[in-house]
Amino acid sequence: MGRVYMLVTINNKTISLFKGATLKHALLKTDENLYMDVMKEKAVIKDQEGNITGINGAVADGWAYFVEKREK
Repeated sequence: MGRVYMLVTINNKTISLFKGATLKHALLKTDENLYMDVMKEKAVIKDQEGNITGINGAVADGWAYFVEKREK
């Protein structure tokens, strides 16, 4: 039987999450302040290819995501 969890990286910190987790789960597990910054529209989430992703988007096993301050 395969793994029942995923490994994802948030701002260069690798964490394990259950399969089906969202970016919301990933941010809350990494640092609640990252989650709050995104919710308050002070920051955005980008995937490893530079695409802006939503807080409710699915995370992909082995992928990296970055929370960056929103440009004014």
